Amino acid sequence: MKKTIFLGLAMLFATLTFAQHNGNSAEVFLQIVNPGKYSVYLDDELVGSANGRFRFYDVYNTAPTLSIIQGNTVLLKQRLRVTPQERLVLSFENKRLITFKQLTIFRNRQYALNDFDGYAGDYNTGIVPPRPPQPELNYRLLSEEAFQAFLNQYRKENFDDGRLRMINVVSKNSSLLSAQARILLKSFSFDDERLKVARNLYKNVADPQNYFTVSDVFIFPSNKDDFLKYLEKQ
Repeated sequence: MKKTIFLGLAMLFATLTFAQHNGNSAEVFLQIVNPGKYSVYLDDELVGSANGRFRFYDVYNTAPTLSIIQGNTVLLKQRLRVTPQERLVLSFENKRLITFKQLTIFRNRQYALNDFDGYAGDYNTGIVPPRPPQPELNYRLLSEEAFQAFLNQYRKENFDDGRLRMINVVSKNSSLLSAQARILLKSFSFDDERLKVARNLYKNVADPQNYFTVSDVFIFPSNKDDFLKYLEKQ
């Protein structure tokens, strides 16, 4: 029975990731006008900025949730409407979010945009802004819908060895966000097993710069220290 379940999960995520990456992605760029230190999320993806400009690439969800946080205060949490193959440029000032521009990403089958809110050259220079670090192999980030479908099945598993097999299934062809990995690891019954899986998942997360947030799932301080020491060496 379990073999049938895992085979079904593998087929489900192969279909979901294929559909996701054969669709059209969008981009969401945000300019925060008021000076300060902010944390900006689009769904579960966190992006930092030193100059108040936040860039999200490869957005497949057409209705993602944008969250702007300053310190412990949530300044904005709002669902957006995103059009595939377009860059949505937003401006946030005095707690008001406005749509500044909507730009077509490609012209003449070439990437046509500059690094924020305009077109590059004659629209077909092929210049691509630098992107956040990504895993070198099989980078297929799960959509929120795909992750929730997996999570519904994952929560029915009562034992750590079964949870581990399910994580191996989903991570074989897909990458996870650190926030998603944290949710999965919290379900483990034994801290030592949690530590092993956390180390193995690191090479597969799409946002390794945020993986330190997983450290608070450990029950024993010694395991938390071992985990942080592991991250230091990466």
